[in-house]
Amino acid sequence: MDSACEQLLARYTLAANTIAQSHSKNKLEQAAATHDGGHDSKGIPRKDAVAEADPEATATAQLLVKQGKLLAHICKARCDGGNSGGGGGGGDADSAHTDLLSRRLDDIATIAMAKFYAYRYDRVPYCWRELYTDALVLMTFHIVMRPLCSRSRVTDTAMDGVVELLDRALITTGGAGSLGSTWIEETLHKLQVWHEFGSAGAGAQEPPLKRQRTASAIFSSREPYGRPAVSPERTCPRHHGWTLDRFEDYMNAEGGRARPVIFTDLMGHWPALNENPWRRQDYLLSRTFGGRRLVPVEVGRSYVDEGWGQELIQFKRFLDKYVNVPAPDGDEEEEEEEEEEEEATEGVSTARPVGYLAQHNLFHQMPVLRNDIRVPDFCWAAVPRHPTDPSKDQPQVDVPQLNAWFGPARTITPLHTDGYHNLLCQVVGTKYVRLYPPWCSDGGGGRDAMRPRAPEHGVDMSNTSAVDVGVLEGWDEPPEGTDDGEIEDMRRGLEGVECWECVLEPGDTLVIPIGWWHYVRSLSISFSVSFWWN
Repeated sequence: MDSACEQLLARYTLAANTIAQSHSKNKLEQAAATHDGGHDSKGIPRKDAVAEADPEATATAQLLVKQGKLLAHICKARCDGGNSGGGGGGGDADSAHTDLLSRRLDDIATIAMAKFYAYRYDRVPYCWRELYTDALVLMTFHIVMRPLCSRSRVTDTAMDGVVELLDRALITTGGAGSLGSTWIEETLHKLQVWHEFGSAGAGAQEPPLKRQRTASAIFSSREPYGRPAVSPERTCPRHHGWTLDRFEDYMNAEGGRARPVIFTDLMGHWPALNENPWRRQDYLLSRTFGGRRLVPVEVGRSYVDEGWGQELIQFKRFLDKYVNVPAPDGDEEEEEEEEEEEEATEGVSTARPVGYLAQHNLFHQMPVLRNDIRVPDFCWAAVPRHPTDPSKDQPQVDVPQLNAWFGPARTITPLHTDGYHNLLCQVVGTKYVRLYPPWCSDGGGGRDAMRPRAPEHGVDMSNTSAVDVGVLEGWDEPPEGTDDGEIEDMRRGLEGVECWECVLEPGDTLVIPIGWWHYVRSLSISFSVSFWWN
């Protein structure tokens, strides 16, 4: 434990000094100059851009510099004091200094966060993102400094706060700052080792979560709302054993109008399906710092519904509040009791809110989970561009874009289309997917059957359909105010339109060619990974 403390102390002290040095006036002005093209063709800040540096940001940075230096000084004084029981000298004066320091760091973070609401999310000046991240890092140093100096254990509540601050930096800014996202992720790992070894006692050889895996719950595979009947004539074909050349030929045949297909042999070597199984709660908890890591959760049936929202919550809270794993074997008596309770409260809304960890780059935030998956070779295939509308093509990506999709049964992604080819890999549970081709919405045979949505609140929603598959099939209640005639119009509009569908099982990979409209519905607790590439 002493070794872990010493490593963290050295790491944090160096970080505080690095932050203080990086926020000199000149460097801040250069950071401000990077906003809105503040460099010339050689990467040198334009003089007019430097002159326009935000004076408020400059003043805030100077305040942050003082706090970084003060933290490093207080830490050295405490450690040099050698008081293993209390962290070394200081008394009331020391407490007053640290309390004031804490308030100032909080003020800096609040000022920086206010700028995130003053600009569009992708236009926030880099200097403010850097100030926000660095302030949060110093706040965590302030929290852990006393127990580190005294070689004592930080409380669970305090560690919850530390992890939340570091994760907010990763999620909100991508780790933009003097230290970078890699420093934050490595520090989180070292904090976990320190905290878990400390709680297990001096003789522990493994973190407690790893040792206590005897009676771990496995996510239930039960499909509580049933499984849609899939028509044999429009079921996505299944293949295995294809080479990269054969896959390229398939994707480029017929003028680049490939249909969706499923491959059953692209994930067999993934650790997430084998030695590091994502179907086990305890494994995911151990990889998320005992469930402390923050995740962004979509709350509501669909992002196009009224009342839909988002929240940042701990992973373990997400499991408890939304996934709420039932007994793996099921309990028929318990289910009957629940049905009786529902009948007794008929007419009273007892539905739990739906929470979905959707389209989140979880693997950038938590690289340890990235190690459990592999990028399929097909992501390096030469594939065609959009078959009907070149304006829908996205800029070429050098590496596939990865996203995680995790939630309980009945989470959905509404009918929509993407500007990339997509490999949707099913790791845990089952999902129903329905797909329509891009040419059904180009004024051709489908006569714009997908009904692209109009802009909403200034946001282009044309990649999302107004066709609600769940409502059309009777799986979901129509949104309030929906007219029966409108539903019938949607149903008639889909008559004769080409359609494919499937149910994905663990180990299945669905190829969704660029431009294909797709609706996705979790049938059980489900964890998927998508790879976008072009």
